[in-house]
Amino acid sequence: MKILAIVQGHYGERMVETWERHGPKEWKILTLRIEGPLPAMMEDPAEYLPRDIPKADLLISLGEEPGVAEMLPDIVKAAGARAVIVPVDNRTWVPPGLGKQLERTFGRMGVAAVFPVPFCSLKEDDSDDPLIKEFARHFGIPEVELKVEEEKVVGGKATRSAPCGSTYFVVEELKGTRIQDAEERAGILHHNYPCLATMNVDWQFKDTLMHRAGYFAKQAVKYALKGHLKR
Repeated sequence: MKILAIVQGHYGERMVETWERHGPKEWKILTLRIEGPLPAMMEDPAEYLPRDIPKADLLISLGEEPGVAEMLPDIVKAAGARAVIVPVDNRTWVPPGLGKQLERTFGRMGVAAVFPVPFCSLKEDDSDDPLIKEFARHFGIPEVELKVEEEKVVGGKATRSAPCGSTYFVVEELKGTRIQDAEERAGILHHNYPCLATMNVDWQFKDTLMHRAGYFAKQAVKYALKGHLKR
């Protein structure tokens, strides 16, 4: 699978580094860098497109301003992508109205699209598209396996990591933690990684997206320790 990641800064760079390091060897990950800031109002987003857009199967938008999201249909068309993931780790980057507009546009184009809020909420069954499913099999809502000895976590692995790579960090740093403390510590470790989602309170969840992401990390650990914790 050939993945084209649209990157503007540290947020996107960290994602791409994680996929290159931990993703399947057969994935080819390309980066399309877009310099900002972009104009607040763009009459024709195509005017701001980079000249050379590589071909790809799956496009993942890691832009940090709404102008990048506005350019997505043109980038998808130029890349020949058949599917697109538009993470929403910050609502200001992909405002709800723009997200709905993109969803309709991609539908007309016959391009599969998902808009996970935040990125680490992505699940395989969010789409029937095989490209999105393949990505979500490896990166999305965290899933871990933990090894326990004498009521302590002594090892483990992330069977699916949050796209930013925080799950690998959490699993490694949990070593030596008492199992009754592991869930809460997972939330702290996720925050310290640090999480890349916004700390602004979200209108849909009535909580910050960073806290929502931390909840997913804690739930993964809780589920992995289900057979070890006493009721």
